[in-house]
Amino acid sequence: MTRYAVKVSDRWVMAVFGPGKGLQLTSIEEDASSWPTYERALRAAHSIQQCTTNPISICSVTEPAYR
Repeated sequence: MTRYAVKVSDRWVMAVFGPGKGLQLTSIEEDASSWPTYERALRAAHSIQQCTTNPISICSVTEPAYR
């Protein structure tokens, strides 16, 4: 299943604590948070932008379909 994750430079976003309130990053892709649509990942990226001046990117990732 395709989902979308956000990167800040070379690190993946694990958690966003609200616009301008901080974030948690990881170097391990499997530990990253992901969003079901590009639009939701884009909203998260806008919040992340308030916490950093580093480049931000949205990446498609493949995850298993959990049931």
